[in-house]
Amino acid sequence: MVNKEIVERKLNKLKQYLGELKVFQDLSWEKYCEDFQYRRVVERLIQLIVDVAVDINSHAVVDEGNAPPRDSFDSFMQAANLGMFPLEFAKKIAPSTGQRNIIVHEYEQIDDGLIYNSISEAVEMYDEYLRCVLNFIS
Repeated sequence: MVNKEIVERKLNKLKQYLGELKVFQDLSWEKYCEDFQYRRVVERLIQLIVDVAVDINSHAVVDEGNAPPRDSFDSFMQAANLGMFPLEFAKKIAPSTGQRNIIVHEYEQIDDGLIYNSISEAVEMYDEYLRCVLNFIS
């Protein structure tokens, strides 16, 4: 059985990070490009958001008696199999783990345009993720 207290604690962090990322939704491309601090904050927030979601997924999968997910992408697929959210949504959100990996492991290859353009998409998808997980543990 999924440990509701752990998931709720992690969801609170996710809400915090999403709120912080929302601040950057209306930032112009020019402003984003001219200040490295904006770019690094957005990159870090996206990384944290994905990390928390993967952690929630992994906890749920293991708490339900399954082997840990093979990787971050798989954590979304296995969480969908538990009924945390629809499989179609998992297929939509799981690729965000690839962005997270680029941010964490390949700084020299970060595409600022891709990250900038993903701000609103990340907010939208992870708001939906949040709703799905809250519904799942209720």
